[in-house]
Amino acid sequence: MKIKLLTLVLSVIALVEVHAQTVQDGLALIHSEKLNEAGGVFKKLAEGTPSADNQYYLGYYYIQAGQLDEAQKAFEKGLQLDEKSYINQVGLGTVALGKGDKAKAKELFDEAEKKKKKDAEVLFRIGEAYTLFEKNNDPAEAIRLLDEAIKRDKNLADAYIAKGDALILRNEGGAAATAYEYALTAKPNYAVAYNRIGKIFLRGKNYNLALENYKKAIESDANFAPAYKDLAELYFFAQKFKQAAENFDLYLQKSGNTDPAMQLRASKFAFTADDYPKSLQLLEAVKGKTNDPMVNRMYGWSYFKTNEPDKAIENLNELIKVAPEKVIADDYKYLGRSYNLKAAAESKPYDSLGVLYMLKGADLDTNKTEAATTYKEVAALYYAAKDFSNAAKAYKKGIALDTTKASPNDYFYLGLSNFQQGTAIQPAGSPDSLANLQKKRAFYASADSSFAIVTAKTPEWPIGYYWRASSLYNAYDRQENIDKGISAPYYEKLAELAEKDADPSKYKGYLKLAYGYLAFYYQTTKNDPAKAKEFWEKLLKIDPENASAKEALGLAVAPAAEAGKPAAVKKK
Repeated sequence: MKIKLLTLVLSVIALVEVHAQTVQDGLALIHSEKLNEAGGVFKKLAEGTPSADNQYYLGYYYIQAGQLDEAQKAFEKGLQLDEKSYINQVGLGTVALGKGDKAKAKELFDEAEKKKKKDAEVLFRIGEAYTLFEKNNDPAEAIRLLDEAIKRDKNLADAYIAKGDALILRNEGGAAATAYEYALTAKPNYAVAYNRIGKIFLRGKNYNLALENYKKAIESDANFAPAYKDLAELYFFAQKFKQAAENFDLYLQKSGNTDPAMQLRASKFAFTADDYPKSLQLLEAVKGKTNDPMVNRMYGWSYFKTNEPDKAIENLNELIKVAPEKVIADDYKYLGRSYNLKAAAESKPYDSLGVLYMLKGADLDTNKTEAATTYKEVAALYYAAKDFSNAAKAYKKGIALDTTKASPNDYFYLGLSNFQQGTAIQPAGSPDSLANLQKKRAFYASADSSFAIVTAKTPEWPIGYYWRASSLYNAYDRQENIDKGISAPYYEKLAELAEKDADPSKYKGYLKLAYGYLAFYYQTTKNDPAKAKEFWEKLLKIDPENASAKEALGLAVAPAAEAGKPAAVKKK
């Protein structure tokens, strides 16, 4: 009796376990992209309660999982259990359609429709089948059948969902949204419907309403995984990378999706959110599971960001070797940056090969703004290495690629690069040879052209005027035509702006040069003693031991050496 009782109890427990989860639970898991869990439910139902219907839903799960051969076996077993199970015949037609045998699929569908033309579920599943496959679909036939199904059961919410999907295939977004709204009427707060509506608004670039509907889907069902995935894509598009990564991570958690493509996508989200360790962790999860060259790319980029240049170089070179057709501009840029990062660790300003790869990436980039940024990045490396000639060329190219987004800083360093080239030209004899003089003047004049743009873009910045004055002084005043006072207006503007600054002391070095030049200019060239005295006094105030100022103001004990000579411009 005890053994019989125990057997009875175990049988009841098994029965409870089988019925604890229903077909509807399994379908809900499929909608939520929890395919592994859905498979478990349908397998238990088919094994625990063998029936034609349970075999159909097991086959339906396999179709959703892309396992058409397994689906076919399930449907055939369903027909063995009940040869009049037309829903399993629909299943076999769906498999035929998925495999591209449209004629066989139509034959099976037509027979099922003829025999069960009043069965809403059969009509619905035939109609849905015509929407499931990217290459083998028929939205018009799907809509016809789904309308017939809805006539027989207006509360069949998923029939409205399938109809909306069919309308999307015909690019009829408005009508599709209406179908999804009918699904909400049949099944209030249906997360699937809200999510589909969100996708329509996303297609139409109505991002606020897309966001609103994705959030409604989550409010309706906090475990509805696709909403988190779509929300992540929306945030990614809006360049809110941290929120995108967080939501995609939630999608993976809630769906249990371990597909390598999804893991790679998650890695990209983590990368753009600056979470490089997480990006590498996700990549490790798909290591050896895919031949997608994207793996090498993401490894390369992430290793660069985590200061492991050797590993970055290894992966990016492997990408270029095995999939040259897949290589994009950024791959070369990151490869170049990795070489430069390695050079920096060895106290080198840059790696010549690294710079070449960066420039190659810039030249391949179809986005002119990104290409311009890379050229200016290279220019900064050249400038830091005091390679002013290449720095000037790179800054010039970067500015030319996207003039509208060129910053005052870009023009400033282009000007400095040319100024330094002028300074570097050594005299060939005494005085300067005419050839060298012309070269120097050309570089200084070119520098002034850049600094003129700086002052136009930042008219309240004193330093811009200092460099205009310095460039013009070295180009013209220093050699000839000092009576023209070419530098004077810019030294005066420098003085004016610096003096009204809240902290003029930070411009002390610049003001010493400006006041010395202006005092001499007004004293000799303009013959304006009063104005000259004003600048000598200003100079003496910030430089109490200045010999030229003391002499000019009659305060010197003995004449200062070389009094009356304009202050030399400090070369930077």
